[in-house]
Amino acid sequence: MSDAFGRIIAEQGLAVPAAVARFHAAGSGRYRGRADITSGNLLARLIVRLAGFPAPGRDVDFEISTTPQGDGHIWTRRFGTRKTRSYLRYDSRHGCAVEQFGPFAIRMEVQMQGEVLAVQVLGASFLGLPLPRLLTPQSASSEFQTPDGGFGFDISASLPLIGLLIRYQGSFDVPELR
Repeated sequence: MSDAFGRIIAEQGLAVPAAVARFHAAGSGRYRGRADITSGNLLARLIVRLAGFPAPGRDVDFEISTTPQGDGHIWTRRFGTRKTRSYLRYDSRHGCAVEQFGPFAIRMEVQMQGEVLAVQVLGASFLGLPLPRLLTPQSASSEFQTPDGGFGFDISASLPLIGLLIRYQGSFDVPELR
């Protein structure tokens, strides 16, 4: 069972790189790699810590696991010893992915930009209530295939009045599907 992004990729017939396709089609798995993490000002660092994300660091041990649950997947990201979890599902009514972090939900779409799968935030809500644009995270996130055939990622989130919240970039290997 592919994840929400995998469903969008299939429905839109997007020609994504092989490593990106394998990751989103796998349905479940655990992947390990390395990541660099940067963050913004003091307020931004407080917000990301409260959300479970790590402090800035270079060449940090990174792991992501995806596990099917209900009509979506639990995504667990580990940066060193720090873990954060989210629930990612496909919203068939709106044709988008929805990622839930506790009481916050972020609606996203994906599209190809050259050889990169770009993720765009469509909107956000808190406890089911839509957030105004000033409180909606913006993203400049992408997934791509690295020169050695791995899965590369460059994920960032910012808020209009605060600036950069977090950016993490790195890669991991995604084995061939069996």
